[in-house]
Amino acid sequence: MGSFTSALTPILQVGSTLSSVASFAKPFIAQSQKNDEADLSLKQYQQNIDLQKKQNLLDLKNAETDRRAKLKRILSAQRAEYGGSGIGVNAGSSEAVLQGLVEDSDIQRQNNDSSTSFSNQALDQKLAQQKQLNLLQKQQLKQKTFLSSFTDLF
Repeated sequence: MGSFTSALTPILQVGSTLSSVASFAKPFIAQSQKNDEADLSLKQYQQNIDLQKKQNLLDLKNAETDRRAKLKRILSAQRAEYGGSGIGVNAGSSEAVLQGLVEDSDIQRQNNDSSTSFSNQALDQKLAQQKQLNLLQKQQLKQKTFLSSFTDLF
């Protein structure tokens, strides 16, 4: 029986050591899982930003189509009005009015472009801030886990 006990003692010590290593590794495993969750969350956030940017582009295209259609209607109506009253579309004042309508429409196009560009820049900035926050949180979790595990040793 004595030899059985002497053989069992090293096995129990190994088991105790493995238990200590496992308890030491638990916080690091939990940290890894939290990092994976944060990465997934950031990826989903980035996908949402990409979708919003695509929606902005679609809205811009629709606004441009509407602007052009409206301009064509207005120009046609103005030309018809001038033609009905006997004024030629190439006359000085009528041409100036038509040119003014085109310029006003161009200003609207520029405003639409600027608005979309500003919105996309804001989305890019939000994404960059979220990435920085994610990185900061990961670093803080890493330090907290290390310090916690280190203090548990002593």
